[in-house]
Amino acid sequence: MNTTENNNNNNPHSMPEELPFDTRTPFTRRSFVAGAAAAVTATLASSGTAVAAGATDPIYRIHPAIGVARVGNADSSQFFIGPEAPGYAPLGEAPGTSVPNYKTADGKIKPQAARFRIFEYGWVGGRLTPIREVNLNTPGVVSISWQCHLANKKASFYGFEGGQGENRPAAPLRNAAVTNRRSLEIDFGGRSISGGSQGPVKFQPGGSGNPASENTPLNYAGQPIIDYLGELRTDSQGRLLVIGGKGKTGYNTPTPPPMPHWANNDGWFDDASDGPVTATVTINDNGTLKTIPMDSKGGAWVLCGPPDFAPGIPGSITGYDLLFDVAVRSIPIPAENALYDAGGPLEKLRLLQDDYTPETEIEFPNVIPDFAKDIQPILVAAYNLWWIDSLVTLKHNNLISPTLGDPNPKYDAYRKKVFTYMRPPLGVPASPGTRSMPKILGDDPYIQSMPEAVQHLPLTHVQFSMLAQWAAGNFIPLGNDPPAPPEISAHGLDKAALENCVGGAFFPGIEFGWQMRNPNLFVEPFRLNLSATSGYLGEEGVPIGPGHFSRQMAVPWQADFNDCRNEGNYAWWPTQRPTHALPNATATKRVDWARPTNKFAGGNKESTHEDMVSEWYKFGFVLEQGDVFIEKERAAKIP
Repeated sequence: MNTTENNNNNNPHSMPEELPFDTRTPFTRRSFVAGAAAAVTATLASSGTAVAAGATDPIYRIHPAIGVARVGNADSSQFFIGPEAPGYAPLGEAPGTSVPNYKTADGKIKPQAARFRIFEYGWVGGRLTPIREVNLNTPGVVSISWQCHLANKKASFYGFEGGQGENRPAAPLRNAAVTNRRSLEIDFGGRSISGGSQGPVKFQPGGSGNPASENTPLNYAGQPIIDYLGELRTDSQGRLLVIGGKGKTGYNTPTPPPMPHWANNDGWFDDASDGPVTATVTINDNGTLKTIPMDSKGGAWVLCGPPDFAPGIPGSITGYDLLFDVAVRSIPIPAENALYDAGGPLEKLRLLQDDYTPETEIEFPNVIPDFAKDIQPILVAAYNLWWIDSLVTLKHNNLISPTLGDPNPKYDAYRKKVFTYMRPPLGVPASPGTRSMPKILGDDPYIQSMPEAVQHLPLTHVQFSMLAQWAAGNFIPLGNDPPAPPEISAHGLDKAALENCVGGAFFPGIEFGWQMRNPNLFVEPFRLNLSATSGYLGEEGVPIGPGHFSRQMAVPWQADFNDCRNEGNYAWWPTQRPTHALPNATATKRVDWARPTNKFAGGNKESTHEDMVSEWYKFGFVLEQGDVFIEKERAAKIP
């Protein structure tokens, strides 16, 4: 598993002459299930039954608990709805547009919308259980009103410098000479929407109903630098759709100020954002109208970040992997919630939490991994990196050998050899080995005194322990069950949104940074506490609010996106920002993803921060075609 490119011209399906592992027919080459149906199956009861009310009002909660929207410079009506079923790509459901066309006919990127649904929870056998989705088609539901508040506070926040603010004092402020810090914040106030097939309700200056409370940074001519952060819409059943910005970047000076830094550039602004989502449901309770808010664990959050240019290839550590691990080790499980009971979707989380034995190589000694659910996703994710990063060699083909899913002792050496390459998380001892994978830089990669698990990305505690069990032959073997059809469920929505995010490294990250892994911000696993206070050093006790998570990210985001290419033998986030790609289905050599047709505007072959600001939407999406992932929808000419 040496990551030096030793034969870029070879076809990915061919095998090198000498391999340490078996390379027979793979169990899968993909991480998304191919051929998803247009419709999905709901796993909850039908909405045909009237809302139960009376002595006890219904309990309502929003899912996904953390939704993800992505910017796009196409007309906002051309949005598509992000993934809603775990393991599946966006399904192209109405009122969104279809995928896999991620661009419009004129070459602009479609924005990804985050769709939010309301679920009714009830007491079943003494356990709080999600019973069904509640929408405008549910008998007894009179109306649903949604509230969302997006903001961008990057320019007023501290600069990003690794762990400063998390484990040591914060870095200096961005735009430190500006005394009116609020004047740097893009905050047009909250917005509300109700009814079916409504909107757009836009986040624009003057649209909050209280313009005096809004913050709109102005350029040298007195005009808004950013005049749109996104909008709200509803589908025909009254579910909320949040659409983010257009990928717009601007500045407050007559000419563009310098952009020397990958994350901290004074005078610059962009339209990434985030903020809370809440709702109220009005029901007819035997002739009496009742307006019921979400309960104390029912609010949600939306993140509006950059596009995902390789949407079928999740990272080695996804956002879901990260927050699952944080929950296992640090967040109390709600005692009354049936999702964690035997047979529930989060049963394993409870079992792992009960079994946690910190700082041992196998920190969960009594929980046996299921190969298909716990091991295979890690191996396939590593295999699929070949399509997006030339650091990955053909030896990664070994990671999809069916022998790795077979507990037969004759394959022990194969499994153990793979495991010796896996990097343990901080504080976890490991038996000798290369321990060099993933080949991803870490949370603080440039401070040589930092531990290896900080300089380079480690696996999560859960991942590493499950792999250790697997290497020892303790696992449920790979079966022959066909992929399950896409289903909509309460927790499934949470997982589908997060498994398509980057879960590390956080320098600063893509969709969110290290603030998200603070367990004190959560009211329960996967759900932020909308009343939480910040854990950022220097602002303890300050409530979180709109813009809390995007503020830590690079400004403008394109500067960081430009620099997220390989550095030496290590990558950054090729699953969101590919480093290399096959330009077509017959190509055998991977090429730079962010390449110009001839040269960029400054005469250079490698893009600058400024080039990425102007050209970001022209680069291609790496999408599945048959058994390969290839670059599609790239502009005919760049720049």
